[in-house]
Amino acid sequence: MTSVHRLLDQAFADIPLTPEAADLKEELRTGLVERVAELQASGVPEEQAALSAVAELGDIHALLDDDGGAPAPAPAAARDTRSTPRQAWSADRDLVALNKVRPRPGFVGGVVLASLVAAGAVVTYTLVALDGSTALLPVLAVVLGLAVGWILASALAQETTTNHPLPRERAAAWGLAGALVATGAGLGLIAVPTWDDRFAVAWIVGGGLLVVVGAVLFTWLGVTQTNRKKAWTRHLSSATASIDNFSKDPAVAARFGIYTATIWVSAFLVSLVLGFAVGWRYAWLPYVAAWIVMMVMLARMGFGRKDADGAS
Repeated sequence: MTSVHRLLDQAFADIPLTPEAADLKEELRTGLVERVAELQASGVPEEQAALSAVAELGDIHALLDDDGGAPAPAPAAARDTRSTPRQAWSADRDLVALNKVRPRPGFVGGVVLASLVAAGAVVTYTLVALDGSTALLPVLAVVLGLAVGWILASALAQETTTNHPLPRERAAAWGLAGALVATGAGLGLIAVPTWDDRFAVAWIVGGGLLVVVGAVLFTWLGVTQTNRKKAWTRHLSSATASIDNFSKDPAVAARFGIYTATIWVSAFLVSLVLGFAVGWRYAWLPYVAAWIVMMVMLARMGFGRKDADGAS
């Protein structure tokens, strides 16, 4: 989906971000959001509405000249005049302050409330489990999952200083993944106080299944995630070399996501086999092995030398 914020960033990509240009950009952003809403109300699809609204602006350089604003675009090599580390740090600090986005009070209040609910659910879950009662544990696990999912989805749907907000549907998918993992962990742990009960295996299998589904959804969302970074942060990061292979090569990140999903699904299946064949006291061992393998793979794929084979 085309975002009006991304299109506006692209329009200003070759323009030095002076205070005048930044003010004009924010004024245009407000007008574009309103214009997109008008076009959508008239039946125009969201993506086409964003493209049409930005196209109606015309030449951004002409708008800057009319505004008495920014100097003419300079070549990329000539724009960065920060000759010393101190000047670079000062320029970066000013750029961050110029683009700072404060979180909305409603979002902050909601996160605080949801965090209190999650913490209360964890504390109550622990006390009830220690008391030997299990009637409330499934309810508390669901409450914890809902709180975690809401926090995650709300945070990703917010615009921040460095990132554009995620579309609501995709943010909700991230929240669903978090809710599944948290709820699955809570359900699986019910087996601890009920180890001798006939339903202990059902709690382990059901909870583990939710965790695996949530992990796979996390992996898919991470592999298919597009760049959320704002243009000014990409300008800063272009001046420094990336230290990880994932940011330099999306194909490596995609392979890592596929490998991760395979590892955890395999660990879940092996834990079921061990539980039924040997005993459930050994069912946790595949998860430890999966964690070790994933960490080693992360170190090698994320930070290892891609040309190691060719160089040797």
